[in-house]
Amino acid sequence: MSNIRHLVTAYYPRIDAVDIDWVMALFAPGASYQRADIRYEGIAAIDHFFRVERQIRGTHAIDRLWCDETTRTVFATGMFEGHGVAGDARRAGFADVWRFDADNHVTERQTYLALGHAYVER
Repeated sequence: MSNIRHLVTAYYPRIDAVDIDWVMALFAPGASYQRADIRYEGIAAIDHFFRVERQIRGTHAIDRLWCDETTRTVFATGMFEGHGVAGDARRAGFADVWRFDADNHVTERQTYLALGHAYVER
């Protein structure tokens, strides 16, 4: 298994455990994160999203993962199941595209959510 594939595979249980320090160590300082219809530019904005805005809790189940070593890109699809901050049930399919630099840091991540970013935030 390639290192970038391993990092993406490890990400989902880490975010489910709310291990934000580990998650943030994945990102390069100038990274961007396009999450459905909202974009976070730079490490400070991404950190704020994960620590403050993202309050849902639950688990991710990955059904497919593809890795392209040439472009240093990993694609993942799966399902999130959990609850919002008010305890309401949440279930959403997602597709993630991860792009890495030569040092194995995420330079760009894009998450596709059919229900929009707000549904899986609070």
